[in-house]
Amino acid sequence: MKKALFFTFLTTTVLLAGCSTNKPVSAVPAAPAPAAAAVSAPEPTLAPVIQPTLREEMQKLSAVIREVGGLAALGTDKSKSHELALNMAKKNGRLELSRMVNARVEALAKAFSEETGIPYESLLLSGFNNTSKVLAGQIAGSIAQTLKYETAGDTSTAYALMVLDPKAIADQLAEEKDLYVRLQKTKAFEALNQEVKSFAAFKAAQK
Repeated sequence: MKKALFFTFLTTTVLLAGCSTNKPVSAVPAAPAPAAAAVSAPEPTLAPVIQPTLREEMQKLSAVIREVGGLAALGTDKSKSHELALNMAKKNGRLELSRMVNARVEALAKAFSEETGIPYESLLLSGFNNTSKVLAGQIAGSIAQTLKYETAGDTSTAYALMVLDPKAIADQLAEEKDLYVRLQKTKAFEALNQEVKSFAAFKAAQK
């Protein structure tokens, strides 16, 4: 009886030992290494495109006219009424152009006086003053060669380009008979005449 129990116990122990055999643990796959972050190339820095302002455009046009012998003045003004701004710009342009003409005629008178030896205070040179006065009257009623305006908010800024052909100076001086006869023989007049020709060629090229 004891042998039978012992045999039964031994058999059970062997069977249980066989059933409790540990299963091999499957290897856990290693996590993939994180991919290196893509390094993007920096975007090229673009220079800002700066649009020319209307003031710059008009100033350049004025400068071109003066370079070719003409007399050009840019008048400007601001107002909430663009009509008022335009009218005031023309007025300011005429005032500046008149000042420029006076300066040009006075420079011509001084050059003539130095070249001929005729005193600047001479009655003969009064013809230059007469020329300036007549031209000032013409300028007062002149129209703008170029007239533009731009609006920002409720304010308009106007630009009026006033121009005088140097031939107007030469033509008016020709009315001063005694003065003109002597003036034509001077280098001072030749300089004025060259401006007249240069500006005439410029106008012809614009057509």
